[in-house]
Amino acid sequence: MSGEESSNLEFTFDPIFYFENLPNNQGQTRKDGGVAEVTQPKWYQAAKAPVPFNEDVFWKVMERWVLEAPSIIPPISKVDIIHDHELEQTQKNGEMSNLPVSAFTTEREQLLLESKPPFRSIRRRLLPKRANKDPIMEEQLYYVRSQYSKTEATEQPEDEAMIVGTKSHAIFSPVIDLQSAKEQVQSEIEAMTTKLPFYYPKVRGFRYGFVPDQEDDEDIFHHHGEEEESQFEKGRNYEYIKDENYQEQPNIDRGSGTGGKTKSTTLSKRAGWITLDLFLVGDEGEFTDKMQYAFKELFRKLYKWGVNTTKGFTKSRVQHDVMVPKELYLETYARLKDKHAQKWVQSWPEKTDPRKFVFEDIAIASWLVALWELERKRNHDSSGGQQTKKQTFVDLGCGNGLLTHILNQEGHEGKGIDIASRKVWEVYGSTTRVEARTIIPNETTFDNVDWIIGNHADELAPWIPIIAMRSKPLTSRYQFPKGAPEGKYKAYQDYICSIINTCGYSLETEILRIPSTKNVALVGMALIKENGQEQKQHKCEEVDDLVRRSGVFVARVSDKEKQALQKSKQAAKQQTREHEEGQLTHKENGSSNVA
Repeated sequence: MSGEESSNLEFTFDPIFYFENLPNNQGQTRKDGGVAEVTQPKWYQAAKAPVPFNEDVFWKVMERWVLEAPSIIPPISKVDIIHDHELEQTQKNGEMSNLPVSAFTTEREQLLLESKPPFRSIRRRLLPKRANKDPIMEEQLYYVRSQYSKTEATEQPEDEAMIVGTKSHAIFSPVIDLQSAKEQVQSEIEAMTTKLPFYYPKVRGFRYGFVPDQEDDEDIFHHHGEEEESQFEKGRNYEYIKDENYQEQPNIDRGSGTGGKTKSTTLSKRAGWITLDLFLVGDEGEFTDKMQYAFKELFRKLYKWGVNTTKGFTKSRVQHDVMVPKELYLETYARLKDKHAQKWVQSWPEKTDPRKFVFEDIAIASWLVALWELERKRNHDSSGGQQTKKQTFVDLGCGNGLLTHILNQEGHEGKGIDIASRKVWEVYGSTTRVEARTIIPNETTFDNVDWIIGNHADELAPWIPIIAMRSKPLTSRYQFPKGAPEGKYKAYQDYICSIINTCGYSLETEILRIPSTKNVALVGMALIKENGQEQKQHKCEEVDDLVRRSGVFVARVSDKEKQALQKSKQAAKQQTREHEEGQLTHKENGSSNVA
């Protein structure tokens, strides 16, 4: 394999996990009868992995993790930074008296920091998505950078100690009022279990670390022979040269990416190691598969974010929360979810999966309700405080009609239209307006309707801005076309955008927070104004030309009609088959009589 080929191969994630060696798994600190002996907590290594990035990259990733917790822990909706203090200038001779006030005792912080002064202290508040179910929690973070000696790394005699490098740690520890909680429970770990939310590990602390590689330029990853090249390129069959700073331990779990041993083509230089340590006493109970999986996933994300940062890769930022603030959307979603989700998931009469359609329609309804609330507020302010009524709507291609039902329940007058009815329509009751009929878009207008909604409106999608423009008074429109911002539907979306522009609407785009990849919202809130006058009249001719060039609109056949047609064809085939079999039997009987 040539050097050019080898340089294109990827550095592979190859962690080693030590969960089997943790005290709560081995029972090292337990007395007879399984009762834990509560001693002082200390740090235990849980994982390590070689990495191709340096310390600066590690701290960049940690900086993002502190602020972007929802990307790391999905149940979290927001992070509030309570304080963020640089401490490097105030720490002298390892003294920690200048640390910000925390819920930890001085002794506990000495153990947590291993008596090493941090250079930064951050207190943050984690706000959950399920605000009515999960508690808000606070977390204390410390950044520590310390030198380590060769004796520390290799257990040589102390007189041979030699400073060989620095270790960096980002320490995370929950902040809870243990004294208050312990009045009602028997142990500290029970207090933590009671106070911490379900998604937070029931440990006193954990930390991510980075240790730079101290080997020479030949301490690299190697690949073995061309016969295994295809497997290697998939991230298998390689070995790394072990770092002298980490002695191999028994009972290790290699995680992923392990394989055979080989001989010598350079793959990628190791720049250092990332580590995961847990702050344990031994009374935490056994580390379940679920908890191990969570820590492994976090460790994998740390590696991935570090590698992507090294490559200069930044994930494309979709346009969330452009038209509706995140807090307002999440508040509205939580309210509508509590009101509708359980009822419809448990009693969904359709054959479709309610877990997909129910939550998706609740999310879309939440966004619309929040958007319309903001629109009413703007109209209220611009009209000098005059009360504005809730928006009316029509939902084209409403399908199961749940979106229409929720909007009706929220006090918005409107109806849903689809080519065929659904079973669930009968369950909604008379307060939800849904009707089955075919829309001929070049002949259709909706007068006195504020909004036209098209949620996966199929072939009607390009017509919605045209219908809106032709309706009286001027109608806003909401479009939810198929496809993400990039991919096979990109051209289709561009086509719809061109129609919106032709109709004279000011186009706004947002990526909705819904459980679907088809989450692009194209919104025309108002017609573009020119010299203080709406240019609707100037656009009519262009729109009429679009309609003329579209030809005759052919509505699709509904699923019920397709099924009926299929049954009709099958019945006709069966009748023909029976007729042919009857004729054959008649001929055979006639021949028998002649004989």
